[in-house]
Amino acid sequence: MVGSYTLAATIIGFLLLAVSCSLEDRISIGAKKRIDNVKVGLQYVAAIAITLVMLFPIYWMVISSLKTSTELLLPVPTLWPKEFQWENFPSVLQRAPFLRYLMNTLITTFFMMAGEVVLGVLAAYGFSKGQFKGKNFLFLLVLGALMIPIQVTFVPIYVMVSRVGWVNSYPGLIVPNLVSAYFIFMLRQAFMSVDDSYLDAGRVDGLTRIGLIVHVLCPMCAPTLITISIISFINGWNSYFWPKMVVTQDAYRTVAVGVVRLRQTFAGMETANYNEIMAGAVMAIIPIVVLFLVLQKYIMTGMSKAAMK
Repeated sequence: MVGSYTLAATIIGFLLLAVSCSLEDRISIGAKKRIDNVKVGLQYVAAIAITLVMLFPIYWMVISSLKTSTELLLPVPTLWPKEFQWENFPSVLQRAPFLRYLMNTLITTFFMMAGEVVLGVLAAYGFSKGQFKGKNFLFLLVLGALMIPIQVTFVPIYVMVSRVGWVNSYPGLIVPNLVSAYFIFMLRQAFMSVDDSYLDAGRVDGLTRIGLIVHVLCPMCAPTLITISIISFINGWNSYFWPKMVVTQDAYRTVAVGVVRLRQTFAGMETANYNEIMAGAVMAIIPIVVLFLVLQKYIMTGMSKAAMK
């Protein structure tokens, strides 16, 4: 219901904004100022409405994690807990090895991020500053990889991982995710914006190719590097389908799969404990939310610079 109202308000706001723009040339200066104020107000209303629509699922998840299972399953949902159930969070830690899930996710995400950044930087240097035959053709192949849905590759990759004995292991989770065509593209665009004179100056100072990358290109493209690092971390933390395929043991299970496992753990109880499942989901998203709030300006800067190259 709330989503419907906010969506309707957003649509009305955009319609009024469009009408005011079409009439702007037909009215006096004083009226234009008033219309400008109305336009600004409508923009704020639309922004607030869209924000509410986007944040309401998160709000619902948080308050659901603080309710009793009985209150959560009431026919008429409540927008605020009648009584805060803080014990839902320690209950999750007792019923499932959730801390182990978090540790596994942190380990795999870190190595995936490191691999995607390092290999992406090396590949981007070759595609942007290297001179070799077939460079453009190979880069077209990289761009072509962006058009292939990743789910299509899961079965052949799983077969290869299974044959080398990496099922239920960290290498099975990490190695297939060490390269990102999208990050190679972003870094190539960033490196191409660096003038070759900087590289020539570095060569005069005796820098090798690795030295040029580390001391010239990476510092000058730091916003893009930070952006892809953050995006890689978020993608690794939220990864679900591949960990679900390649891992069947709690010793290597990640947090995204672990939250789903909470439902299976509670399935034998008389009342479905969706409140505890929501508590597990809240604990799972806290690191990502904090990371995004702290580093969001770097994400926006890096994405905008890559788009303008």
